[in-house]
Amino acid sequence: MLRTGTSLALAVLTAGLLHWSAPQETRDDLVPVIFSGEALKVSPYEVTIAEWNRCVAAKACEDIAAHVARPTVTPVTNVNWFDVEAYIAWYNSVHVQHVRLPTAEEWRGFSRKPEPKARKPLWDDPRMAWAAKYGQEETPRGPVRPQGTWAATPDGVYDIGGNVWEWTSTCAANDAQITDAEHCPAMTVMGAHTASVSVFVRDPSSGGCASGLPPTHIGFRLVAENG
Repeated sequence: MLRTGTSLALAVLTAGLLHWSAPQETRDDLVPVIFSGEALKVSPYEVTIAEWNRCVAAKACEDIAAHVARPTVTPVTNVNWFDVEAYIAWYNSVHVQHVRLPTAEEWRGFSRKPEPKARKPLWDDPRMAWAAKYGQEETPRGPVRPQGTWAATPDGVYDIGGNVWEWTSTCAANDAQITDAEHCPAMTVMGAHTASVSVFVRDPSSGGCASGLPPTHIGFRLVAENG
């Protein structure tokens, strides 16, 4: 027969275990991609509204996602770079495998999109460099479409050609003194074309695109090290 003190200790331990939740397992939907001899795990789809709302429920993200009929398959958009960093910090706190944003180079690699051909700028004046390519790039318009609407790469990465651009971890500022993304004023956003967007911008149609035509919508995709 257990002593009263031992029984009490077991009761407290049991109660604690009932309220403790182990970190979730690694994402089983990441697909391996190899390019230029490098291996990377890439999410086949952009982060959805439903996934974002889990972060909101945990009080780690702002409640800024649109209310749609199919949140489980609709990419979250209108998120700025700081919003994305908050989501990644929350995600990594509850999952075994840590994820991050891809670099622009990695995005171009797993998207199978080559470096775009250089076009003659509209102006040679360096003061007009921000608008030198304006109107020369194609950009798909329209509302945000459900995941899987657009074609997949041979590796199984979907919607690269869609109208949701994706944040990367690559700083777009031409300043050698900026050594980390936290102090970068604009980040590279990848999609139908490459854009430089202020880290504060959530809705690119409202302004903040530093070069070329602004993206239609901005969301993000996660990657993880292949280890």
